Amino acid sequence: MGAFNSLDVTTDCPACQTTAPREIQFRYGTVWQYRYQLGDALRWDRDHVGDPDASGVVLDGWLCECPDCDHDGRIAVYVRKNVLIAVGPVEDVPQLAELE
Repeated sequence: MGAFNSLDVTTDCPACQTTAPREIQFRYGTVWQYRYQLGDALRWDRDHVGDPDASGVVLDGWLCECPDCDHDGRIAVYVRKNVLIAVGPVEDVPQLAELE
C-alpha cells in the first residue's frame, strides 16, 4: 500500500463480532503516517491524496487484524467536511463493493 494514515476505532469484528480497538489504514488527506480518531479533522498539505474541498467522501480503508480471530479486510470510512465521522461495511457503499 505504501504510505498511509491510520484511524483508531473500537468496532465489532465482522467475522467473530468481538468488540475491540482496531486500526484502519487509509490513503486520504496528507498521507504521512498520521494517526486519527473519529471526529478528527484531516490534515492537508501540498502532497496529498483526494480533494480538500469535497463536502462528503467515502474512503476504501483496510481494517487491520482482529485480536481474537485475526480477521482483516476492507471497510468504508466516511468523511464529511474533512472530518472523519464514521466507519461501516463496504457492502453499504455500492461503488466500493464493486471494486472487489
